[in-house]
Amino acid sequence: MTKKSLILILFLLCFENSFSQNFQKIFFEINTKDKLWIISKPISSLKVKKVTKEVNSILIGKSNGKFLDQDLQGGQIDAFRHILLLYKLSSEIGIEKARRFGNIYESYNKKVFKTTANSGYDYASEMMDKFNNELGIYLFLKMDKVSDIQIIDEIKKQIIEGNARKISKDGKGRSVGKDFNIIEDSIWKKEWYNQRLLIQTNK
Repeated sequence: MTKKSLILILFLLCFENSFSQNFQKIFFEINTKDKLWIISKPISSLKVKKVTKEVNSILIGKSNGKFLDQDLQGGQIDAFRHILLLYKLSSEIGIEKARRFGNIYESYNKKVFKTTANSGYDYASEMMDKFNNELGIYLFLKMDKVSDIQIIDEIKKQIIEGNARKISKDGKGRSVGKDFNIIEDSIWKKEWYNQRLLIQTNK
């Protein structure tokens, strides 16, 4: 076994589940350039794993129906997750690495859309995630490292003021286009570019 192969095996064993989805699956699906970049950042990858678990724990603690809108598929709480994750990653591994990990995750989602029917990913959700990721980075630049209580309160404030983005939906959770037309799941889940819209999180 070559040294390179041994390093790869050790890497996969150590960093399984670094993202919220199965890390091994993500790792094998991304392009070679991103694979090599991740392998070259083992300490950062471990921190991504730690931070992701922290964010997931916070989300579980907020899943009581009283914190924001509880819509993890394009709603306020989904925006909250991305903002908090990128804020924390920026504080742990630096802004550029945090942004790169976020972009790798989004690239994986796009590949899943192309290979899996009704994946739930589309262009609007990608733009939403990237917008909110950048807001998380901005809050780190603005506030530096603060306590979880402080950053959670600040992110909630940003969302309530409409500074983050979510998917436009009606009261029943159905996606809505610019003319307030309902966009059925069976329609938008088949097309990467579709009529789904981003709106401010206070709308």
